Amino acid sequence: MKKVSIRLLLVAFLVPFIFGSCGSSSVLSSGSSLMSAMASNPSLSTMTNLLKTPGLSNLLGKAIKEPFTLLAPTNNAFSSMGSEAVANLTKPENTGKLADMLKNYIVPGKMDASALTKGGVSSASGNPLNLNGVNLGSLISGGKNTNIIPIDKLLQ
Repeated sequence: MKKVSIRLLLVAFLVPFIFGSCGSSSVLSSGSSLMSAMASNPSLSTMTNLLKTPGLSNLLGKAIKEPFTLLAPTNNAFSSMGSEAVANLTKPENTGKLADMLKNYIVPGKMDASALTKGGVSSASGNPLNLNGVNLGSLISGGKNTNIIPIDKLLQ
């Protein structure tokens, strides 16, 4: 009986640690520093809504482990895709495609605009970051280890 009690106690203690990285502790969960900062900027509402797509956090995995910099296309930038194309990205069958696209907008490390424009920087997708013709907006703090930089165009 004593061994069973000790095992139950051990399991009860370990479960929160094992499953603690799942669910609401995600940087993309409602109320996180990143999502609060995104929600406070009306010109980033399309990107904010895309980041709320169910299952996206799991697919982005290591890409959204802090620290990182998020290049956030403005609503005007997304308008070049058309509203139907943007809406299609949030469909469950397209979540993988959305995650692959967003990895091009996530840069490992907390950077500012000058660090990004120096060159030699790659996105979380592993592709070299090409900011030619892209205007970088004012840096927004997404929390202790995350920066958000609005951009006026979609990256190629």
